[in-house]
Amino acid sequence: MTGDEIRAGQPTLFTGDIEAMAAFYRTIGFVETYRFPTKEEPVFITLRWSAFHITLADETAVRRSTGLPGLGGSGGHRFDITVIVEDVDKTVGALREAGAPVVLDPRDQPWGDRHAYVTDPEGNYVQITTHSNHDHGWSGT
Repeated sequence: MTGDEIRAGQPTLFTGDIEAMAAFYRTIGFVETYRFPTKEEPVFITLRWSAFHITLADETAVRRSTGLPGLGGSGGHRFDITVIVEDVDKTVGALREAGAPVVLDPRDQPWGDRHAYVTDPEGNYVQITTHSNHDHGWSGT
């Protein structure tokens, strides 16, 4: 196995529209690596960006199969997903053109990164960032 194929797990995002979620993450550059079932409306889709994987899961199907009532639809921002890209402005432009809400336009940060925030079709915050290899002396305090 190569480094990109090895994974210990991934976050699962619950969604009411799995195809819309998959299209959003494909716009960033994720590629689909798994779909179940393959010939019907999917219940699970796994996507990969380099060594980072996410799984999308149909919240209704998972609630039905597990009996866990609290899955999906929390209504709050309890996490974000950070995706490191080559060009924040280009990626955010493509997402904006595809209809994704941009909640924070690209901006430079004191620690040298450039980032922006968008939301996926379920309203999850997705930070699009480009890491800088420069030490800017920012202590974060």
